[in-house]
Amino acid sequence: MANVYVVGKRKRGRRIWLILIIIIAILAAFLGFMLYRYNQFVNNPVASSSKLTYTVSYDDGLYFIRVLNDNRKIMIIKVEEGTTFPESYITLSSESLDKVSNDFLELFDLNSNFTYYFYLNDELANELISKLGGSNLKGIDGFFDALKNSEIRFWQVFSLRKYVDIVKDYNRSTNLDEEGIYALIDGFSRYFITNYDKLTVPLLLNEPLQINIANQTIERKYADVEAFERIKELVE
Repeated sequence: MANVYVVGKRKRGRRIWLILIIIIAILAAFLGFMLYRYNQFVNNPVASSSKLTYTVSYDDGLYFIRVLNDNRKIMIIKVEEGTTFPESYITLSSESLDKVSNDFLELFDLNSNFTYYFYLNDELANELISKLGGSNLKGIDGFFDALKNSEIRFWQVFSLRKYVDIVKDYNRSTNLDEEGIYALIDGFSRYFITNYDKLTVPLLLNEPLQINIANQTIERKYADVEAFERIKELVE
């Protein structure tokens, strides 16, 4: 009786094993790269720094977010757009968020390892909220709540760029980057938060003060100095 050889089956079996090994190697390399990128964000200078400041312009308000990593807490300070502080005559205006961020730190006698700033409106805030998984939330309060309920998993680091792109598409002057958005989400998801309802700097008068200079009338919204000093003592 003639011998029967099954060389074809053996070759097919080896080919299947080779394909499986290649697939496993690709998956392992991809997972390894994801973990590497995640560790880059976790250990980068922004996330590991002591104090971060985020300036957000939204509607008629300026929101200054202090992320205090050493104390594991976040403080949100609100100042009405165009508020002037009488003693220093510094006016906080959203025309230049770079400048207003520095003015805020000077007014409150604070320092910051990294400072970020960006603009929001209702549409943009709602888009970011949707990306953060809080589709039922709206506006600036919804944005803060969505940040609280979010958490960065190691496989989500590749999606951080989309948040930056959304913000930059609205206003190119922002300096927000992937490291900054990671530190913001991470802080909100883990730290104690003092909301701006407790740290809003009130105005001295309900209506802007009108100042007549020559033929011009200039409106000024002055901060309540005593209230400002009390808030200043609380902010770190």
